[in-house]
Formats: sequence, C-alpha cells, structure tokens
Amino acid sequence: MSTPVLPERALILAGGLGTRLASLLPDRPKVLAPIAGRPFLDILVEELAARGLRRFVLLLGNRSEQVVEHVAARRGSWPAGVEFEFSVEPAPLGTGGAVKLAERFCDGRFFLFNGDTYFDLDVAALVHAHESSRALLTVAAAKVADADRYGRLETTASGLVARFREKDAAAGPGSINAGVYLVEPALLGHIPTGRAVSLECDVFPALLVGGQAIAVSPQTGAFFDIGTPASYQSFTDFLVAQATSSGRCES
Repeated sequence: MSTPVLPERALILAGGLGTRLASLLPDRPKVLAPIAGRPFLDILVEELAARGLRRFVLLLGNRSEQVVEHVAARRGSWPAGVEFEFSVEPAPLGTGGAVKLAERFCDGRFFLFNGDTYFDLDVAALVHAHESSRALLTVAAAKVADADRYGRLETTASGLVARFREKDAAAGPGSINAGVYLVEPALLGHIPTGRAVSLECDVFPALLVGGQAIAVSPQTGAFFDIGTPASYQSFTDFLVAQATSSGRCES
C-alpha cells in the first residue's frame, strides 16, 4: 500500500458536557481529563501527530476557555509543526451541529475524531478504504468484547455500512463505530444549520435511507473511550501498563 496523502485538517469533537464524569471532573472539560498525570488532549494530539497529522480544529463548548488556555500554555511544547484552530458553540449543538458550525474549516477532505476516544488507528488503512469506496465518509470500526454500550455496526460484504444498530444489553462482542471518520466536505450539506443535531442518531441514518454510501475501515488497534468512570479507569490502567512495560515513569 502506497503512503497515503493525509487530509490537511483533523477536527476533534471536544464540546460535550461530560455529565457521566462529573464526579471525577467537577471543574474541567472531559478533553482535559488527567490520565496517568497527563491531559487527555495531549495524549490524543501526540498520538495523531505521530501518524502525520498537524492541523487540528478543536470543536469546543463546555468550559471552552480552559481548553484554549491550555493549548496556549503549551505553546512550544506540542510536537513540531502542530497548529490549532478553534470553533466554539454558543450553545450545545450536538456532534452534527458542532461540525456544521465549523464548516469554514472544511474546504477539503478532513478527519473527524471524538475528543473522548483513544484509538490505535491505522491511518493508511482508513485512507485506503475511503478512497477505494468513493463514499461520502468512512467510519473506522473497532472490535470490542462487549458492544452493549455502543451499538453494533452492521456491514455489507462490500465493506459498506448496512445499519447502525441501537444499543442492546445482550449485544456481546462485535464491531462498533469507533468515533473516527474520514469525511468529504459534501457531508456538511446534509447537516441542518443553527440547531442541535447528532451525527450518529440523525445524519448518518438519514444518509443510509437516502441511498448515500458510508464505508467502513475495520481496525484492530486498541480502543478506549473515557466517557464513564469505569472506562476512564480502564484507559488509565492501560497507559500505566504501557509506561511500565516500556520502562518509562508517568508522573
């Protein structure tokens, strides 16, 4: 597989209220959650920069000023060449509304990441799947032991999304939407302006109903979200174990 041409920008959804983590993070946004002594944003950006991404647009809402101040305070410490831009919601707009508000940054193909998700992503595979399918967007799929929290991602034999299945207490193992996407700017035309809308619940299902193809890039890397106290602790344990095995110490 040839070296992929990466999109110019990566958008990171980081405006959620983080209500399920309120007991652990009463005074900061979820994207700045301390994980083994480091803010989650730092971990995410450094992982993505190591894969060749350099221009990040942070889609902010709740306690946005803390994120802007944190980025500024670390100026000079980010990986070489990393740049940040910001889009701040005036009120909660949901994942779709947040992306629509940032439309001015979407003049070309872009990555979109959930700001509470860590994924050991094979970027080349994601780009290859997207370019091969010529779809409006491509979803990175993660395999998890228990899909009940997320809902199962059902796919066709040709590698397209057949259905975004709702959460099911008896789901068991399966592939899920990992909250990582490669997106064509034409997607913005399918998102209404000026109101809250969910990509996962509103926009993506409507695309399928309308006959638009959504491609899938199956991935095998480690996947964690930090949306609940239990998953937050699981990711912390994962990073501590990684640091211990590599001989590094986390402060």
